[in-house]
Amino acid sequence: MIIADPHFKDSRVFSKHPVGLGTRLREFFVRLNVRKSWNAVSQLNPQIVIVLGDMLDQGRAIMTDDEYERYYQHFQNTFKHDPSVKFVYVTGNHDVGLGSHKSFSGQARRRFRQRFGPEQQVFEFGNHSFVAIDAPGLVDEDYRRNAEEVDFESWQGAKAGPIAFLKGIKAKPPPSDKPTILLTHIPLARPNTASCGPQREDPRGIHRGAGYGFQNLLGKETTHFILQTVKPVLVFSGDDHDYCDYVHRNPSHSGGDIREVSIRTFSMAEGVRRPGFHLLSLYTPTGGMPRRADTPCLLPDQKHTYTFVYFPFFLLTVAYIAYINATLMQGGGRGSSGAASSKGVGSSRGVHLQPIRTSSAMEPPLTPTHLSVRRTPSYSNLGNLTPRSRPSSRPASPLLGPSMGFPSRDDEDTVITNASYFPPSPLLPSAVPFAEPDEIEGGLLPPSTLAPPSPRMRPRTSSMSSQTGSGGGLKKWLKDGDNARHGWRRTASLFLDSMHLRMPQKGGGPTSAMGALASGMERIWLRVVKDLVQTAWPPLLVVSFVWWRLLSW
Repeated sequence: MIIADPHFKDSRVFSKHPVGLGTRLREFFVRLNVRKSWNAVSQLNPQIVIVLGDMLDQGRAIMTDDEYERYYQHFQNTFKHDPSVKFVYVTGNHDVGLGSHKSFSGQARRRFRQRFGPEQQVFEFGNHSFVAIDAPGLVDEDYRRNAEEVDFESWQGAKAGPIAFLKGIKAKPPPSDKPTILLTHIPLARPNTASCGPQREDPRGIHRGAGYGFQNLLGKETTHFILQTVKPVLVFSGDDHDYCDYVHRNPSHSGGDIREVSIRTFSMAEGVRRPGFHLLSLYTPTGGMPRRADTPCLLPDQKHTYTFVYFPFFLLTVAYIAYINATLMQGGGRGSSGAASSKGVGSSRGVHLQPIRTSSAMEPPLTPTHLSVRRTPSYSNLGNLTPRSRPSSRPASPLLGPSMGFPSRDDEDTVITNASYFPPSPLLPSAVPFAEPDEIEGGLLPPSTLAPPSPRMRPRTSSMSSQTGSGGGLKKWLKDGDNARHGWRRTASLFLDSMHLRMPQKGGGPTSAMGALASGMERIWLRVVKDLVQTAWPPLLVVSFVWWRLLSW
């Protein structure tokens, strides 16, 4: 398995200034994503893992040895693995630095050798020879060589430097029966117009360029020197963060062309939509030469998941809870709206009347305090109604209320105005006036029999008419919406009711519509927040734990 550019981030370890909460949160989610990705890919049980540089995002920064040790331990805790799995680390420009700058530590290379291993090495695995070079050090030494105008063969650089290491491989090449695979952090040189294949996200290839602590490609002369010295059959590189498959011409004109594969970054925060890694299979058939097969692998698009899955569903949840609260507030099922509906006349969907008290000493305080409207038979046949109950119970039983027997003929225009047809019972009021909304509005019942309406529960049509002058068209539109059983007009009517857009009268004049709207919206959102807290306490508990770990780790 080959991994490139994890860029493990943890600026809290070495930062000389307080790290902002936004930076902590961003780095925490990046580390969490890298940990989850490694836990998933490690299930493939690789025999060897090669990391093509840039293990630590700030490994080259100035810090103490203790801070570097904590930084390294956090990296190792993220990439936990079985001790039997061999890890090979290649130097990257973020690990040891490239060029000279006041922000680069002079101890970075020493620390890298102590924790990650040698900067350049040759090892064998699967009947193949692997050559890992120090690409940042090679770039630095190549600049010095060019400044002195000396070719590679005549250059007398550092004894253990990258150029001397490559000359040593040329003097003592690997066995011919073990093909060589080159490992480098910085890709080899190629034309700016070179294509990287269809699996690259960026339609442009890798272009030449250099800047603060980086260089996109090795030099043309350096590439020619490496290919002629190492004679690889395959090259793996990193640094670009995107996938690239390119074929180099063999400078020795012996054998086939040399294929180079640049591996995707393993981190979600390095400029590509989908991170990835690479799988390499090495095998040797019986009596044949060693062979190999490789394939790129992609990781999930975590940014897309956060942006287009988690966030939209959160907004839908808030909108749904707001709609449910608006509907329940209209129906009187929650809070003050339900309490107000039991004290006076509500909207046209249900009329609640106060019971008429009597002087009977047999009746305790009456419950319930309101009854719903019921259709009654014709007034001319009221004398034929007889109370019925179970045979074993008295008419005035405190446990069983009477059931009424009605004749077959029904006149919808007749209502009960005399409560004598109900036998006395402690569970029902002795005299309760019933009325249909049409008769209340038409004045068929005297106003004295009705409880005064609550200011908050006034009919919505009167408030709307006060806002629109005559209000005839708007009143009819809202009434049609009340009568509708479904549809967007019904939904709009419920929402207006939930905001209590019924203007209370003060001194004979309507109050501000904007004030009522603000009060209603504040009421709705308070309930939305309450419902979110009630239904989302498990994830809130998890998030609180995560924040605690984020601030304390």
